[in-house]
Amino acid sequence: MKKIAVFVEGQTERIFMLRFLSEYLGENKIEIHMEKRLGNRGVKYLGMRKNPYAEFYILVYDVGGDGNVVSAVKERSQKMINGAGYSWILALRDLYPNSRTEKNAVIAAFNQIFKKYSYSSKLRLILAVMEIEAWFLADHDLFERLHPIATAKTIKERLDIDLIKDDPELYEHPAEKVNAIFNLFDEKYKKKEKQSHKIASNLDFNYLICSDEVLNKINSFHYFVKCLDESLG
Repeated sequence: MKKIAVFVEGQTERIFMLRFLSEYLGENKIEIHMEKRLGNRGVKYLGMRKNPYAEFYILVYDVGGDGNVVSAVKERSQKMINGAGYSWILALRDLYPNSRTEKNAVIAAFNQIFKKYSYSSKLRLILAVMEIEAWFLADHDLFERLHPIATAKTIKERLDIDLIKDDPELYEHPAEKVNAIFNLFDEKYKKKEKQSHKIASNLDFNYLICSDEVLNKINSFHYFVKCLDESLG
């Protein structure tokens, strides 16, 4: 069974990843394990989806906070790849708080850190521009599934956010756009566990993966899919 790990910043990304992997690869092909880094207090085991017939073993590793992805990869990658049989590690983080113009520099810094290691070719850094919420905004019918008032038309009329035409990667703070939309149905987007599950359960992953419209907008999401495909062979 091929083993890969996906390092993510926090709860929202972990919940999204769990749903995405199940939808994209199929639950019959994967076994998923989830862990959360607790800083100096070690690692908390969050559960698994066991599958004796799985082709792929995937660890979703929540690093427990913004800015911890690279340090967590540095901390664990050598033992995971050289000792525990992992063939790839994908590291997903928001580009924010870095600016859009710093994207290439952030990637170069990551590559510089790991270039001395023999397994550096098995590491990939994926930057969600500017936040992972940009990926959610790419599904322009998502919010209507969450609440009937939040149609793309209403969102454009009341908030001047054009979910159909706008490139969500150009928003400085996509999470603020999501919060403004949640306000339409009297909620605040606070990345609560229940909210993240609701979003992940209502995303149209077929549309996000297969739509040329999304492909041309959300380069970071499709780079992630490309890296995942590469890691799984």
